[in-house]
Amino acid sequence: MEYLLALIPALAWGSIGIITAKMGGSTEQQTLGSMTGFMIFALVIYFITKPAIDVGSFIVGIISGLLLAAANFGQFDAMTELGVSRAVPLVASGQLTLNTLVGALIFGEWNSLNKWIVGSIALVVIIYGAKLTSFSEDEDGAYSRKGLRGVLIAILGGAFYAIVPKAYQYFMHIDAGTSFTYGIMIPQAIGGLMGAFLIYYVREKKNPMLEYKSAYPWKNTTVGFAWAIGNIFMLRASMGPIGLATAFTLSQLNLVVGGVGGILILKEKKTKAEMKYFILGLGLVIVGAVTTGML
Repeated sequence: MEYLLALIPALAWGSIGIITAKMGGSTEQQTLGSMTGFMIFALVIYFITKPAIDVGSFIVGIISGLLLAAANFGQFDAMTELGVSRAVPLVASGQLTLNTLVGALIFGEWNSLNKWIVGSIALVVIIYGAKLTSFSEDEDGAYSRKGLRGVLIAILGGAFYAIVPKAYQYFMHIDAGTSFTYGIMIPQAIGGLMGAFLIYYVREKKNPMLEYKSAYPWKNTTVGFAWAIGNIFMLRASMGPIGLATAFTLSQLNLVVGGVGGILILKEKKTKAEMKYFILGLGLVIVGAVTTGML
């Protein structure tokens, strides 16, 4: 049962691209809706748990939320330009690689030569696997500058959204329990909504509050709910008998859900050769992710 519950983040996070495509709207509307959904969810959790929030956690949460909004915007842009089945594996594998490297270099999670050797090989496997998932026989039309920019923003924003609170907790010697996690959620949601408003204003040159008259931001609150639900179950699994390393590895299976869902549910087309490389690439990313999670 514990392992089944630990797979909920993969299902929730992997479904985000599919939900977004079904809900519709512009990238700015999707970002605004997802961060609104996260705020609603965070408020519910806050009033249930009533965690203490200090000034440091509040500031860190705001920064983390701003990065999350940027990550969502980048991922939505990438999915629009490249397709869900291509964008999701690229973003997920990139975030996994960056998080793993920061964990090893800054937080000392690879504390032996053997872990460095095995971990480095695993990261190379992940990167190569991600490249295979995005293979296209139409090389001229496979990528767009806007799509690749979205992938890069999503990788950096999504990785550092998690790294910033981890660094604060690590260097300030704060217990990484439910109190810290629930306490930082409201500031994260505030920062996320601020980031969504800023992105909307810069791109659309008008008051983002007016956008709530449209149905699209409200439809895309479901994206925020999906992300937040995955986050809660990730926390539950990491603090339980499964442990953080295994829980994080299982959560990265969201790239399988997103990648396969893009093909089966959204009917994104791939040639026989593209499908072969896609499956092989997913397999390599999973092997690499499981290996890093076991270190």
